[in-house]
Amino acid sequence: MVRIGEEQKNRLAQRLAMASHNREDSGQLLDSTARALQSGEDGSASQLEALVHAFENERVIVPIRVEEDPRVTGIHAGEAGHDPVGFIRVETVAGPAIATFTSAQSLSAYDSNARPMALSFRRLALAALVESAGKVIVDPGSRDILIPRSATSALAQGDHWLPAWKDQELRELLVRQAQDECSSITDLNIEYAGMGVCRVSLVIDPQGVEEADRAQLRERVLHAIDVLNSNKRLRAVADDIQWVPRWGTTVG
Repeated sequence: MVRIGEEQKNRLAQRLAMASHNREDSGQLLDSTARALQSGEDGSASQLEALVHAFENERVIVPIRVEEDPRVTGIHAGEAGHDPVGFIRVETVAGPAIATFTSAQSLSAYDSNARPMALSFRRLALAALVESAGKVIVDPGSRDILIPRSATSALAQGDHWLPAWKDQELRELLVRQAQDECSSITDLNIEYAGMGVCRVSLVIDPQGVEEADRAQLRERVLHAIDVLNSNKRLRAVADDIQWVPRWGTTVG
């Protein structure tokens, strides 16, 4: 987890506080975000992809702290490093994540006393990379859609996110590497298993393998998994990896 000093935290807080206010924005669910939420089941790969792409251009809603009496504190929100954004950290199966909401209504359903504030996802992503290892949870308590670190990192830099399961070059690289370690591995597939987990299926060809030799084959497959698991390109785009070896000849 990246750690920053107090001065850097103060500068980040001031950047967050300078978000422009659109008077036409009442905290409603925005169009692209709404379509993304309807693009698949909650937490599915299709919904996650659509939602991340929607967040490239549409804001999210976060809670804002009620300003303490400046006559007591001597400061106003946004001054002297006072952070007006009351980020909520939620514990998930993938670890702590910063909570964000698709609308003021979804925030109110989570916390009826919270005051909504519009914020670009890029600004939220910058904070998440510092505060929660890049993990963001969307509409906690209802939809619970986890935005993984790779997506948060891409949006924080203004880049377009390419999910691991859509990266054909990555798949081809892993297939070659797997076959170099174990010739019985005939194919490989990457898919999203939910809550930040990428499932990598290894297809093992049983033909020509005697029952007595299967223990040795199992050891070679486990060694191949160890090698693949340390692949820097894979680790950069997958927070958590689930390895699934199975008998067969193709992914199917």
